[in-house]
Amino acid sequence: MTQKSSKNYVPDLVSLQMLGELNYRRLGKLMRGQENQTVWHFSVHSAGDQESRLSLTQGEVSRFTSELHLEFGPETEKELLFTTTLSMTIRLYHDVKLAEITDGHRQYSGSYPYPNDAMLHRDEKFRLNQQLADLLELCLKHGHRLSDTPPFQFA
Repeated sequence: MTQKSSKNYVPDLVSLQMLGELNYRRLGKLMRGQENQTVWHFSVHSAGDQESRLSLTQGEVSRFTSELHLEFGPETEKELLFTTTLSMTIRLYHDVKLAEITDGHRQYSGSYPYPNDAMLHRDEKFRLNQQLADLLELCLKHGHRLSDTPPFQFA
C-alpha cells in the first residue's frame, strides 16, 4: 500500500541556478563575435530534414541586466493550420552571469501550489528554463547563424 506524501514542493535552487548559469553561457556562445548587434537569427536543422528558425532580439538594457526576446518556429512556406511559434522573454543578469525566463513584466515564482487556477506546474520556473536550455542546445548543435538576412516572419 502506497502512502501519498503531503510534503510541499521545495524548489531545487542549486539546480535552478546552475541551469541559469549554463543558459547564460549558451547565449554567449550563440552571440559570440556579434555581441554589438541587437538581432540574431539562426537556422536550425533537425530530424526529418525539418528546418526551423530561432530569433533573438535585444530588448530593454540597463547597467546590470538586459532582456532578450526569443522566437522559435518552423521555416516553411506552407500555411499551417495552427500557430507553432514559441515566444519567450529572457532576462540576463550580467553581474552574476545568469539567464532566466520571464514573461516580460514579471518573474516566475520558484514554486506554485498545485492545483492552481493558472494551471502552472509546481516547478514551472525550472521547466521553462529547461525548455530554454533545450532550445539553445538544439541551436548550438544543429543550427547556424544567418548573417545579413532581412527580417523574417514565421508562417
